[in-house]
Amino acid sequence: MMTTFEAIRSSQLMQASSAAMLPTRRHHHRAAHYLVPLLLTAMLLHMPSSTIAFLTTGSQSQAAHRHQNKPSSSSLQNAYRDESSFPLNNGNGQQQTSSSPSPQQQDVPQLSNFKSRPPKIHPESGGRITLVGSGPGSPSLLTLAAHSLITDPSNLLIVDRLVSAEIRTLMDEAGVKYKIANKTPGCQMAAQDEIFEWCKEGLRKGKHVVRLKIGDPFVFGRGGEEVLQFRQFGVEPTVIPGVSAAFSAPLLASIPVTHRGISNQVVMCTGYGKNNTSPDLIQYHPEQTVVFLMAVGRLRKLCDSLIHQAGYPPQTPVGIVERAGCPEQRTVVGTMESIADLAERYNVRPPSTIVVGEVVNVLLTEEDFVEVVNVEQGGLLGCDGVVDSEEKGGMIVRSGHHGLIV
Repeated sequence: MMTTFEAIRSSQLMQASSAAMLPTRRHHHRAAHYLVPLLLTAMLLHMPSSTIAFLTTGSQSQAAHRHQNKPSSSSLQNAYRDESSFPLNNGNGQQQTSSSPSPQQQDVPQLSNFKSRPPKIHPESGGRITLVGSGPGSPSLLTLAAHSLITDPSNLLIVDRLVSAEIRTLMDEAGVKYKIANKTPGCQMAAQDEIFEWCKEGLRKGKHVVRLKIGDPFVFGRGGEEVLQFRQFGVEPTVIPGVSAAFSAPLLASIPVTHRGISNQVVMCTGYGKNNTSPDLIQYHPEQTVVFLMAVGRLRKLCDSLIHQAGYPPQTPVGIVERAGCPEQRTVVGTMESIADLAERYNVRPPSTIVVGEVVNVLLTEEDFVEVVNVEQGGLLGCDGVVDSEEKGGMIVRSGHHGLIV
């Protein structure tokens, strides 16, 4: 029987002879692909059983070493508790901070201050939080999960100010108790702090707190910020998505955000950045649709900046969809230079979705409009639906004509 040394020596000779037979590197790699498994098999067949046993034992010991160093499921579950205590218990709301990252970790983005997600149910009070999107406004556009949660009288609801009256009526009829966050312009931070206090109080009482937001919580709804705050309260919220107005509002107003040959890209923007700053402008592209949320309060400044700083032609079509999906839905259509005057004339208010681009005019027809306004003359041209494209300054779409009326 061939010894281990002889087997190794034999394999070396075979490799040397194989290399001599291969004239190019490409052939060398191809031959090695087939020769290496054959050589290993030949070595094992000629090895003594004691040598094979030694190799097997070494592999098992390495596997056992890796298993010992692997964190257990209980240690992973307690990772959150190892980092910080539950703020509901310590009275001062302070959290312990983790140690400073090593030099090797400083280049790695820090996604969160938590080692792991906290539990869904608070371990001491039994309270929990669900973050729910209510869609654009119509009760018919609520998800089944959202409808079930907001009509359960045992839940405590914390509701955004812009959640529609129709959805609030649905909660009233179900006997649900709720608090409305008064997030008016200029006092958002104070209102947000009040929301967190309400949620924290509900958790302390062991309630199922339902945080109801307009649209989708994660589309310019501060949903991610609220999740991080709820983690500091000691719970991981459940998130129920909602129908975002960024896509549903244009659809309900018969405005497709994409259309072949007209628009092949869509950009979503907010009118207000952090600390009420103005976000960076989206540069003009003729085959692009831009959808602005929460921007109607800055409409005039926004249009002026888009024309003079982002290269938008003054005649770029603009549509504003107000209270999408509700019975009083209105769509105001104009151009980049006229839409601000129209919005003021017709007292357009939040919640409104602004659509910029040629798609605004793709599907709307003359019979969709009830008024044609000449902004320069300051009067009505008529209500018979006749549109003179050379004289019009803007148009008002028939209320609820394309909307979902409940």
